[in-house]
Amino acid sequence: MSLARLLVVSLLLAGLVPAADTDAIKQAAERVRQLSEKAPGSSGAEFRAMAAKSLQPRYPDLANQLSPPAPAPATPRPAAPARGMRPAPPPELAAIQKSIGQMRGLPTDADRAKLVLEVTAGIRALPAGIAKLGPATSLSNLATEGDLGKDALDAVAATLALALRESPGSAAGYIQLARLVRYEHVTPPPADPALDAATAVLMLRDEMLQSAGFTLTGLDGKSYSLDGLRGRVVLLNFWATWCPPCRKEMPDMEKLYQRFENKGLVVLAVSDEKRETVEKYLAEHHYSFPILLDPDRQVNDTFNVEGIPKSFLFDRSGRLAAQAIDMRTERQFLEMFRAAGLE
Repeated sequence: MSLARLLVVSLLLAGLVPAADTDAIKQAAERVRQLSEKAPGSSGAEFRAMAAKSLQPRYPDLANQLSPPAPAPATPRPAAPARGMRPAPPPELAAIQKSIGQMRGLPTDADRAKLVLEVTAGIRALPAGIAKLGPATSLSNLATEGDLGKDALDAVAATLALALRESPGSAAGYIQLARLVRYEHVTPPPADPALDAATAVLMLRDEMLQSAGFTLTGLDGKSYSLDGLRGRVVLLNFWATWCPPCRKEMPDMEKLYQRFENKGLVVLAVSDEKRETVEKYLAEHHYSFPILLDPDRQVNDTFNVEGIPKSFLFDRSGRLAAQAIDMRTERQFLEMFRAAGLE
């Protein structure tokens, strides 16, 4: 028996991973398998591989069942042109790329929302032959920074869905679209087997987080764990000193921590950077909530943190109540808190 499987069995026997949770994860994994078979092209295998990667550390048997067979040797592709030989993008695409690059520099969310509506219209109007997926994906990654409103996010999701229909097979693109639908609550696009499979991958990951837990040491020398915080509402935030959206949301986190600490809110901010880097930053930016260190990224990996900031909210029973895939404003954090019964 492998060490990973032995660990899971031990946890089951100890009651730390309830059998009901394991059954739910098995059902979620089976849903990924079924829906990935309906996804077009190679995307189904990619969805299974994503799910298997998430399962492997704690549920290796399920991961092995989901792992797609080794692909046949690929036909060699022509070598890509050297960087200096790449042709300039068409003027329409260049203008869109320039606008996207200016988003973070705009002063307000209202300004960014206005630009998003203009850019999505521009992407949809691109002439045939110009791929829409690149700019649509770039825009979707930026549009979730802050509170741009439902109209802007609906336009982003609809544009990304159109780009994916025109460029099928992008499993990563469908995962991004599924995140918008599941966590940003955008208007769902027309039914799509690949989107269904991507959503199933996210549902599996969320189900795993219900029993994942964590234990980390803070800059204050104390050890923090989710099990040790039962009875409190826990906002687990992943951030870094170099991340502009992270730095932008932290004052709102501090404000809300001061407001709700007496009502049971705990804010834990996790960085994978070196202690010296974090301490240097905090010497100039003072926050009263605990700052935790994850230098080997074990907790980052457990929570599938591929981009920051990212936040997870656990209710008083330790169950995952809400999560955010990007920067949140005070209003958006309050909306998350309500999902955990904190008002």
